[in-house]
Amino acid sequence: MEADLWVHELGMDPMTVIRKMTLDAAGVMGAAAESGSLSGGKFADIIAVRGDPLRHLDVLREARIVVKHGRRYK
Repeated sequence: MEADLWVHELGMDPMTVIRKMTLDAAGVMGAAAESGSLSGGKFADIIAVRGDPLRHLDVLREARIVVKHGRRYK
């Protein structure tokens, strides 16, 4: 819900919001070397959603697939 507010209330670009919630957050926590983006050697923490979050950010609320540290949970 917070990401949706950033886009609709603050007028931020959806890609910027997603980047802030992933890569930038990992950097602030000192974990950018192991998470925050998709590249070799990093933990595979990803979600899959139905739809395009760059057009409708609210699709992030209903993850269809959740993978954390390479293990599928949903």
